[in-house]
Amino acid sequence: MTINNFLAAIAGKLKELWPNRNVYVNQIPQHADGNFFVGVSDIEQDRHLDRRRKRHLQFEILYFLQSHDNMEFHAWLEAMLDNFEKLIVAESDGKTRGVYLTNLEARQNDDLHAYQFVFDADFYFLLALEDGEEMDYLTAKEEIK
Repeated sequence: MTINNFLAAIAGKLKELWPNRNVYVNQIPQHADGNFFVGVSDIEQDRHLDRRRKRHLQFEILYFLQSHDNMEFHAWLEAMLDNFEKLIVAESDGKTRGVYLTNLEARQNDDLHAYQFVFDADFYFLLALEDGEEMDYLTAKEEIK
């Protein structure tokens, strides 16, 4: 699972909920009102036993306002909270994995004229085996002393 797979899953979920709105991931174009921007705001990786790793990702979704209506913000927030508890993300081998999202927060950002929604995703994975000599056979020598 890569960070780009997460971004694609988030963008897909937003397009599923609001098919007539655009989702931007690289940069925010001018006149983005009524559209979304998805970005990664924090990435951490912890080492665990042997090849096991834990990756912590924090994402940000911005919805650029068409109007400054609090009722619209509340409706948008309800939709985000209801649909962003779990994210189905594609893995590198063609399978998918469900990742539960935590620390869901939303706020109105008056400086950017946007609604901001942030959340965390944690997942564990194994590093690939390094190329090297594998132990196919182990010879045992028994002795009685």
